Amino acid sequence: MYEYEFDQVSIGRSKKNDLIFLDPELPLQYLVIKLVQGQLIVQSLTRAPFFFVNGKKISGTLKLKASDTVAFGDNQIRIIESAVTNQSVDFSSAYDDFNKSAPELKFALEFIEEILIDLEKDTNV
Repeated sequence: MYEYEFDQVSIGRSKKNDLIFLDPELPLQYLVIKLVQGQLIVQSLTRAPFFFVNGKKISGTLKLKASDTVAFGDNQIRIIESAVTNQSVDFSSAYDDFNKSAPELKFALEFIEEILIDLEKDTNV
């Protein structure tokens, strides 16, 4: 079980997602689960492949509630609960500053991340 304390969680194969699935059938940027005006929604970032919520085939956007299951391929995400907090954290400016001040470190971190993803693929064969 994972707990996220963010307004949104991105899902796909790309290392830039919050949840990374190594399923070759998934797009790099696939789904986003986010809070919109206090309501949790799942939104497809592509036209295909479809995903399922509680066994129902979905494309586009759908509101979620506690106990819903979002499924795609052999993967499932179950929503335990969602809550709105008064705290909002935006790391985008810090990330941009980091990229400007130390681009060589960004490259090194991305390289290490790629190696770790490849190692994980090799051990999950």
